[in-house]
Amino acid sequence: MTTSVSNNVINNYIQRVTEWSQSSQRIPTTEELENIAAELGIDPEEIQAAQKQSHDHYVRSQGYMRLKHWNDAIAELQEAVAFNPSNLDMLVSLASAHMGRWEDHHRKDDEVNIRLRIRQCLVIKPDCEEALNLLAKLSHAIKWRTRIFTAIGVGLGGICVGIGGVFLLGDALPSWWQQPSQLELLEQSFNQELHSLQRQQQALRSQMIALQRHSDQRNQRTISTLQNRINQLQREVSQLERKIIEIEKEKPSKITPRSSNNGSILRGSD
Repeated sequence: MTTSVSNNVINNYIQRVTEWSQSSQRIPTTEELENIAAELGIDPEEIQAAQKQSHDHYVRSQGYMRLKHWNDAIAELQEAVAFNPSNLDMLVSLASAHMGRWEDHHRKDDEVNIRLRIRQCLVIKPDCEEALNLLAKLSHAIKWRTRIFTAIGVGLGGICVGIGGVFLLGDALPSWWQQPSQLELLEQSFNQELHSLQRQQQALRSQMIALQRHSDQRNQRTISTLQNRINQLQREVSQLERKIIEIEKEKPSKITPRSSNNGSILRGSD
């Protein structure tokens, strides 16, 4: 890139192109890119030089993505895409980087950018398998997060009902009994969700084993998708197990812990 254009101007150009893509929900044309550059005082020759260097940004981004340094990968890819907005590999990588960051933090802006870049990929190649797989992965993850939060909401709703009953009863129940009853309601909700997740996990494993017996290229993709779902379920099971253990620790010693066969169930589902 020529030295006559400051980094601030280039950064402004990248920001303008990114904001334009988000607002219009499409890939900018060459004429539209030239208009943005002209407004910022960037010559066409300087844009051409930047386009040649965009490949270097793309190469660096792949290293960051392997290390899961999503912020750095996104920064490199945004600069690469700004100067090559119709490059399918760059767009797919940018969507993947936003997916990685979304899985870590679940921010709405990353979800918006994933969907934007997927749409742009499908404009270039309507049957782009990488983009369609990312869309399926995002939809599946959002569905499971919604189910988990719904289950937790039901559990918290039960707690609120229990607390309301305690206030109505006043001093009718001893204080050492009131607290465990609330904890047990939450534990019961978590245990129900835990068993549900385990049943779903076992069903997916059975389906995957059946597909492996008739293995071909199409089934391999389905098996890979099922394995990803199983791994997601295992993470959710682990989270619920930790919450149940924390509840057990919070129970007063005057209440004898109820026996549970959760451990054997969990070991059996491995």
